[in-house]
Amino acid sequence: MVDWFRKRKDGRSSGGRTEASSEGTNVEEVRGTSSSVDFEGETAAELVDRTPPPPEPADGFSEAGIREALRDVRDPEIGRDVISLNMVRGVEIQGSDVKVGIALTTAGCPMKARITGDVRDRLMMIEGVESVDVDFGVMTDTDRQNLMTSLHGGPSELAPAFKDESKTRIIAVVSGKGGVGKSTVAVNLAAALDRAGHSVEILDADVHGSSIPVMLGATEKPNVVGGVIFPIESSSGLKFISMGNFVNEGQAIIWRAPIVNKALTQLMRDVYWDEPDFIIVDMPPGTGDVALTVAQMIPKAEALVVTTPQADAARVAVKAGKMAVQAHLKVVGVVENMAYAECPCCGEQLKIFGGDGGDRVAGELEAKVMGRIPILPDSSGEPGHALFPEDSTPARAFDEIAAGIAQKKVRRRIKVL
Repeated sequence: MVDWFRKRKDGRSSGGRTEASSEGTNVEEVRGTSSSVDFEGETAAELVDRTPPPPEPADGFSEAGIREALRDVRDPEIGRDVISLNMVRGVEIQGSDVKVGIALTTAGCPMKARITGDVRDRLMMIEGVESVDVDFGVMTDTDRQNLMTSLHGGPSELAPAFKDESKTRIIAVVSGKGGVGKSTVAVNLAAALDRAGHSVEILDADVHGSSIPVMLGATEKPNVVGGVIFPIESSSGLKFISMGNFVNEGQAIIWRAPIVNKALTQLMRDVYWDEPDFIIVDMPPGTGDVALTVAQMIPKAEALVVTTPQADAARVAVKAGKMAVQAHLKVVGVVENMAYAECPCCGEQLKIFGGDGGDRVAGELEAKVMGRIPILPDSSGEPGHALFPEDSTPARAFDEIAAGIAQKKVRRRIKVL
């Protein structure tokens, strides 16, 4: 049929007339004479059926179908599909066997095995596919730099997630003093938001006392590609970055304030934050330089103030909250940690620390107590066991806190052009 249409086209003159019409023959006469056009023996069915062939199925056993199916496979570190990242460099089909070429950002990519499994699992769902082979290569320096620039922007810019126009909400977990469970609140709030279906990542800004890697049981060093640092994914599925992952376990970070601020700035600029719904920032205790740096660089951040029931803890927590207010950050609420213990015999709430610190802080800051977290006597504190079981009383309390934060409306800044 294609050849037939080509011959029809070739038989026309530049003026759109047939050869017969150029010799003065009447066009109607040509149309009425069967011998004036040579159909080369084609049948009537072939001439009538000129409909184009149906498009290839979106998820069928074809190269187009396989590429479409691979849109469901995401790079674990970047969080986007391998097609949009231009990682798929070839698809070969031989009978029922499929071979896919994948270009990795680095030769030693730690997620190679996971990508292999995800590609195979997805393509084996296509009817007719019996085996899948994944062939890995490495991006060129130019491809890698172009990819990193498109994902992250210029080297001197804040990551897109921290900019005012981004949809990402930044929740800075602050406290006036150490030892009130600020980091515990940060990781369990992130887990609760994740359970509720929100995308969430954690920034450990407590440079001197970073505890997030140990709490989540992920102390390995992060992957760095083209100057861009990728967050680490813990076994629980939470992604985070911490200065604790750049030093050896147990090594003290002895830095003065300017170096600490520079390191924190680098984490907000050079880490690939994929604009999740929430970034939870575990702040250092007190009202020092790091807190001011975060307030100045991320003016859209919201402060969640953590205190314990004791009066002295409440007093310093108020100072941290007021610092946030003076830095023009919104106080989203107050969490009272270690509020009570449940009696294992009768279930009665025992306020072993007494006081009403949460209410005091909330009253001073004109905020609301988002939740009160009880103490579990069997909390081990072992590495990787900082998350409360989903069916526990503390986990349910964090679910309520997460729901309260998620439903709060945020006033976006209007960018004046």
